[in-house]
Parts: sequence; structure tokens; C-alpha cells
Amino acid sequence: MKRSLAGLSLVSLMSLTCAVAAQDAGSEWYPLKAGTKWTYKVTGSDRPMTMRVGAVEKVGEVMCQKLESVVDDKVVASEHVTVDKDGIFRHSLNGLRPATPTKFLQLPVKAGDKWPIDTKIKEQVVKGDFVVAEEKAQKVGGKDYDTFSSDFNGTIDGKATSVKYWFAKDVGMVKLKIVMDGQETLLELEKYEAGK
Repeated sequence: MKRSLAGLSLVSLMSLTCAVAAQDAGSEWYPLKAGTKWTYKVTGSDRPMTMRVGAVEKVGEVMCQKLESVVDDKVVASEHVTVDKDGIFRHSLNGLRPATPTKFLQLPVKAGDKWPIDTKIKEQVVKGDFVVAEEKAQKVGGKDYDTFSSDFNGTIDGKATSVKYWFAKDVGMVKLKIVMDGQETLLELEKYEAGK
């Protein structure tokens, strides 16, 4: 059980942003309207994780959308995300701010795009590169999605790490795979509920 909860925390870390105002409700690739929810099946756990979009909050000078990861009605992690014309950025994770906001999807989305990450969260150095690819007909939760993947390869706190997100238009993140220090965690979308 401890391993599963640790995996969920890592997932929340990478889900695992300065921005147009968060009220613009994100991007077609990551809808961030308040009340939006994604429910994921998590490898190694019989309990689903729900990620939900909450209030607009200020992080530094930037208005961000707060996302919370919930397991068994308990918030296990949170992050603050924004969207601008260049991408989707993370501004905080569990109350910790990276030295520079971390872009995890380039906008507009285009296969072959690549960008470096070189930042710190507290004392942990995060360094590597993201690369975008187009991946057609990903089967997730019994549905087929045409997706773009955003794939990070590098190190976090000196540990070899890969994080791969799959985004579907008008749905957001349908799949996430994290491999850190030899341990793999996979999230697959089971249910998407758009905010009202």
C-alpha cells in the first residue's frame, strides 16, 4: 500500500504552468474549467484516483487553476497550472514552487517539438528534455483516442526519470506513465467529466 501511495504522490508531482488568466479554462488539450474531473485507474492499486479542477488561485504574480488529486475522498496532492499561447505550465506542486515554471505541453501542439527543463523544486534538481509525438488510436479505458504525447527524459534529484503524458483533444490527459529509479506507475483514464 505504501508503494501505491508513493506512486500516486509521484504521479501528482508530474501530472504529473506565465499565462493568460486561468479563467480562460485551459486549452482544448487540457480543459481546466472549474469542476472538470478525470478518474484514472492506477497500476498497483485497486483504488482509482480522481483529478479535479478547483479554484483560481494566485501563485506569485500569476493566476493559476488549482488541481487536486483525490483518493478515497482525501486530497493526496495538489498543483497550480496555467495556459498561455506557448504552452501548459506548472507553477507549484504540493505548495512547493519550482525555480521556474515547468512547461509540460508545448502549444500549439506539433509533433517533433522539443524543449529543455532545468529547474529546482526545493533542493531537487529537475533536468532533461520534453519531446512531442503524434500517436493515433491509443486505446484507453475501452475507448480509442487520437493523441499527442509529451515525453520527458532526464533526472529528478539525480535519479533517471521518464514521464510520458498522452493528451486527447477536448479531454486532456488520457494516460500517464512515470518511470523513476526503476519503479513504474501508469495512469489510464476511466472517466472524464467536463466542468459546467
